[in-house]
Amino acid sequence: MMNAWPQTLNILEKTVNPGLFQVWIKPLDAEAADGRLTLFAPNAFVASWVRDRLLETIAEAATQAMGERPAIDIAVRPRAMQSAPCPEQAPGARPGGNGKGAPGGNGNGGAPGRAPAPEQLGLPSLVPQGLNTLSWRFGFDDFVVGPCNELAYVAAKGMTRGGLDFDQMFLNSAPGLGKTHLLQSIGRTMAQASNRSNVRIAYLTAEEFATQLILAIRSREMERFKNRFRDNVDVLLLEDIHFLQGKERTQDELLETLKALQSRGCKVVLSSSFLPRELKDVDDHLASRLCSGFLATIDRPCYDTRRRILESKARQHQVALPADVSDCLAEHLTDDVRQLESCLQSLVLKARLLGEAITMDMVAQVLRNYTATDTGRVSFQRIMEHICRSFGIEPTALASKSRRRDIVLARNTAFYLARMHTDMPLKQIGSQFNRRHSTVLKGITNVERELRLQTPLGRQIDSVVGRIKTP
Repeated sequence: MMNAWPQTLNILEKTVNPGLFQVWIKPLDAEAADGRLTLFAPNAFVASWVRDRLLETIAEAATQAMGERPAIDIAVRPRAMQSAPCPEQAPGARPGGNGKGAPGGNGNGGAPGRAPAPEQLGLPSLVPQGLNTLSWRFGFDDFVVGPCNELAYVAAKGMTRGGLDFDQMFLNSAPGLGKTHLLQSIGRTMAQASNRSNVRIAYLTAEEFATQLILAIRSREMERFKNRFRDNVDVLLLEDIHFLQGKERTQDELLETLKALQSRGCKVVLSSSFLPRELKDVDDHLASRLCSGFLATIDRPCYDTRRRILESKARQHQVALPADVSDCLAEHLTDDVRQLESCLQSLVLKARLLGEAITMDMVAQVLRNYTATDTGRVSFQRIMEHICRSFGIEPTALASKSRRRDIVLARNTAFYLARMHTDMPLKQIGSQFNRRHSTVLKGITNVERELRLQTPLGRQIDSVVGRIKTP
């Protein structure tokens, strides 16, 4: 049982969003005994946040590590466990206190008998991740270039070389078409090319930026937050900007951060599933700033690009993919790169488990899980039928005023599928459900968040989304 928590941490580090792991899970301590896992958080706020949002995820990882599902308790770390000073804490400062403790005193920096000072919430690590802490998964070398993404690729690569007339770029595409790949490629190339021992690259999602801002406000450490992102970053890579819609305080802070970085000549790359003009509830000044750099859109890959992506992924899996197999897969899998990779992985795994070569019969069997018998785009009517069947609701419920949780989830998933599989603008999608453009955008953002974090709800949505083309 002594190794239960280290093994659980190892599993979580590989499966959870890096930002979530760094901010919320890594600061935890744990004790495992008698089928029970007790987690110790640095303060009550972190304990509450983990309990509300990450408990199920941690339980699943702990089950893998311990061989059985443990009962999990979350508590605030006892003071005896907090005696070692935090790396970023001034010498002599008490964790969570005011740093004024005096020898012989009561630990509150005042005379004996005085009421304890209100305990400040400790702030998890906010240090922008650089070469020494980030494991870059993607690079330019394994990015397959085609007509759909050539401009974005050239611009991204140009950002790493300098000499361009812009230091800010906005990447836009539907999910699964390569935004994250290009952002990580920029970060990796700049980190490797730098001759500095500490590369100052911040790579995170807009949600993580907002979360860290909230932590800074609650722990009264805004100056430290501003110093990190405005003065100690040379490259800011920020994903999923659309998450900030309606979050005025975070938008204000991001705007000031972008201004500070621009004044220092730093590079900024932003990404979103939506164009800047499609965003709602965004401050006019921030919207203008988002449009001030170079805008690059990534479209769905054409047949030839899909085929070359499959061949590239096959090489990574060390598999020889017959030409007729890659042609067949490229013809039928038209949605996004993730779909191509998922289908190929399933095909390769099935062949290895069976100890057989990849054949067209095997391809036909695997494709049934990814495509319909027809290869055309999915119609809006088909999406509606699929959603109603999957969630067990009537079509009228989707367009009703109901705010029941299951209906809202079904409606948001329909928004997401309509955006992914049709050319309908957001306003037209909303009109089908008697909803406003901003409601559609917010619903899609919520679905993307659950999918990205791979929450239990996200896995449920992913199952529904994956079956849309199944006969």
